[in-house]
Parts: sequence; structure tokens; C-alpha cells
Amino acid sequence: MDFLPRIKQQTNAVMNISTGGGLKMTLDERLEAAHAAKPELCSLNMGSMNFALHHIAPKYTEWKFDWEKPYLEDTKNGIVSNTFQQIERIIVEVGQAYGTKFEFECYDVSHLYTLAHFLDRKLLKPPLFVQ
Repeated sequence: MDFLPRIKQQTNAVMNISTGGGLKMTLDERLEAAHAAKPELCSLNMGSMNFALHHIAPKYTEWKFDWEKPYLEDTKNGIVSNTFQQIERIIVEVGQAYGTKFEFECYDVSHLYTLAHFLDRKLLKPPLFVQ
């Protein structure tokens, strides 16, 4: 993350930091970059998802690293958790604390309803950037 201040000083680019992370990361781990950078913009997934990559594993016979095959196979039984409590925590700890705006990642119609829920509760205000 040492590169972020340099980019910010030398450009007028808007930095968008992910709060999504990897399949096995805790929310605290997912928020480390946002807390360190206090960015103008962060991604925010509006619901839990299953990045099911297990179907890819049988297509390969050679692996570069020992962890690759088990990692892919394990996605059959895993989710990326984005509960209402987790989403609210991100909104409060990152959005409200640092003035960070969000790129709301909505992969399903239910994610739009989740976004509406947080708007109704006045935890978010338009305008919104929805992907």
C-alpha cells in the first residue's frame, strides 16, 4: 500500500479500494486496506455470494502451487459473507468515519433491495454509484 500516497500526490486519480477480499478473509482483514488508506472510494458488496470455482479444478492436470487445487475445490462449500451487520459496519467504519463514498456492487436483484434498506434507514445518501 506504500504506492497509494505517491499516486495520490502525483495524479488526480480517484483511488477505489476493495472491501471484498478473498474467500477466506475475515471482515477485519478485508477492512485493513480501507482503514490504512482512508480512500475517496471503496467497493461494497451488497450481499453474500458464492464464487463457485470448483468446476474449474478438473480441467487442470498440472498445478504450479500445492494450494491451488484444494482452494478451487473448497469453493463448492464456501461463500463470501456480506451480512447486513457486516455491510452496516463497513458503512459506519469506512463511509461515515472517513467520508468515503462507495461503489455498491450489486450482483443480484436482492442486493438492490439491500441497498434500498440502508437508504431507508438513512445510513446512506444519494447520489449512488451502483455497479
